[in-house]
Amino acid sequence: MDADTLKNYLAGLPVPALRYFDETGSTNDEALAWAEKGAEDGSLVVADRQTAGRGRMGRTWITQPGAALAFSLVFKPQPQEMNHLQLFSPLGALGVALALEDHYGLHPQVKWPNDVLLEQEKVCGVLAEASWSGENLAGVVLGIGINVAPTSVPPASQLIFPATSLERKLGHAVNRFDVLKYVLAALFEWRKHLADGSFVRAWQDRLAFKGERVRIEQEGRPEIEGTVTGILPDGRLALQGLLGEALSVQIGDVHLRLAD
Repeated sequence: MDADTLKNYLAGLPVPALRYFDETGSTNDEALAWAEKGAEDGSLVVADRQTAGRGRMGRTWITQPGAALAFSLVFKPQPQEMNHLQLFSPLGALGVALALEDHYGLHPQVKWPNDVLLEQEKVCGVLAEASWSGENLAGVVLGIGINVAPTSVPPASQLIFPATSLERKLGHAVNRFDVLKYVLAALFEWRKHLADGSFVRAWQDRLAFKGERVRIEQEGRPEIEGTVTGILPDGRLALQGLLGEALSVQIGDVHLRLAD
C-alpha cells in the first residue's frame, strides 16, 4: 500500500490530503504537526506500523505491520462545533461501532468515553488531541487504533483490560482498508450531528455497562464508584452513587472498569 493507492481506494470520501507511512512513531504526532502547518479539514495520516502510539493516561499503543489499523484525522472545527469539542473523542468510537455494525454484523458497545468493545473485550481505542496556537485552535486530531488480526492483540500479561480483534470475532480474514473506508464514512456522516441530540442518543444506545456498577479513576482526583445510568447531553457519564446520589464525570483522561 502507498499514499496514491490508498487515496484512490478512499475516493468519494472528503479526504483532501493523505499521508501514508510504512512506519512512524505516532500518527497523532504526524497529524498534530501537519495541523500546525495548515493541514486541511479531513486530512488523514495512516501508518502500517506504529512504534510509539499513545493511548489515554500515557499508555503506549504499538501497531504491528499488517495486523491493525492506525490512523489519525485532522479536523478543523467549524464555529458551531466549538462548544462541542469534547465530543470529537466519542465521535471516533461511535464511527467505529457503526461501521462494525453496518458492514460486519457485529454488536459493538462503547466503553465510556471512547473505547469500542466486542463482547466486553476491547477492539478499538481512540485518542483526541487539540493543537492550539495561543488562543487559536489549529485543529483537533482524532487518533484511532483498531485490532484487526489476532496478532495485533498484546499478550494478556500486558493488558489492563481484555482485548480482542475483528478477525477473532468474525472467524475470517478482514481487509483493513475496507474497515478504514467504512469507519471514515461513518465519522464524516456523524460529525454532522455533534450539535444535535441524535449523536448522544446513538452513543447512549451502544453504551457499555448500563445498569452496572463501575469504578472510575481520574488523575489527581478521588476515585468514583457508582451505577451507570446513561450519558448527559454534553457527553458526561451519569452515575448513581452508592448512597443513591446523582453523579457525573467529565470526558477526559479517565479509566473506567467494572467494580469488584
